[in-house]
Amino acid sequence: MAGKVKSKTDVSARAEAKGSARLCSLCGKKVDVIMSVSPTGKKRMRRICCGN
Repeated sequence: MAGKVKSKTDVSARAEAKGSARLCSLCGKKVDVIMSVSPTGKKRMRRICCGN
Protein backbone atom coordinates (compact mmCIF):
# COMPACT_ATOMS: atom_id res chain seq x y z
CA MET A 1 0.00 0.00 0.00
CA ALA A 2 1.57 3.28 -1.14
CA GLY A 3 -0.22 5.55 1.29
CA LYS A 4 -3.16 5.70 3.62
CA VAL A 5 -6.26 7.06 1.89
CA LYS A 6 -8.36 9.41 4.02
CA SER A 7 -12.03 8.57 4.16
CA LYS A 8 -14.65 11.18 3.27
CA THR A 9 -16.46 10.30 6.48
CA ASP A 10 -13.37 10.91 8.63
CA VAL A 11 -14.24 14.12 10.48
CA SER A 12 -10.66 14.91 11.48
CA ALA A 13 -9.47 14.49 7.88
CA ARG A 14 -12.18 16.85 6.64
CA ALA A 15 -11.32 19.42 9.31
CA GLU A 16 -7.64 19.21 8.35
CA ALA A 17 -8.45 19.71 4.66
CA LYS A 18 -10.74 22.64 5.46
CA GLY A 19 -8.12 24.23 7.70
CA SER A 20 -5.48 24.23 5.00
CA ALA A 21 -6.43 27.24 2.90
CA ARG A 22 -5.40 27.65 -0.72
CA LEU A 23 -2.94 30.47 -1.19
CA CYS A 24 -2.50 32.64 -4.27
CA SER A 25 0.58 31.77 -6.32
CA LEU A 26 1.14 35.47 -7.12
CA CYS A 27 0.64 37.31 -3.83
CA GLY A 28 0.53 34.49 -1.24
CA LYS A 29 -2.78 35.62 0.29
CA LYS A 30 -5.80 33.39 0.91
CA VAL A 31 -7.98 32.79 -2.17
CA ASP A 32 -11.71 33.48 -1.76
CA VAL A 33 -14.13 31.06 -3.42
CA ILE A 34 -17.47 32.47 -4.54
CA MET A 35 -20.40 31.10 -6.51
CA SER A 36 -21.33 33.16 -9.55
CA VAL A 37 -24.51 32.70 -11.58
CA SER A 38 -24.54 33.49 -15.29
CA PRO A 39 -27.53 35.21 -16.96
CA THR A 40 -28.60 31.80 -18.29
CA GLY A 41 -28.74 30.42 -14.73
CA LYS A 42 -25.59 28.28 -14.80
CA LYS A 43 -23.76 28.24 -11.46
CA ARG A 44 -19.97 28.28 -11.25
CA MET A 45 -17.50 28.31 -8.38
CA ARG A 46 -14.82 30.99 -8.90
CA ARG A 47 -11.59 31.67 -7.05
CA ILE A 48 -10.99 35.38 -6.46
CA CYS A 49 -7.64 37.00 -5.60
CA CYS A 50 -5.39 39.78 -6.93
CA GLY A 51 -8.27 41.34 -8.87
CA ASN A 52 -8.74 38.25 -11.07
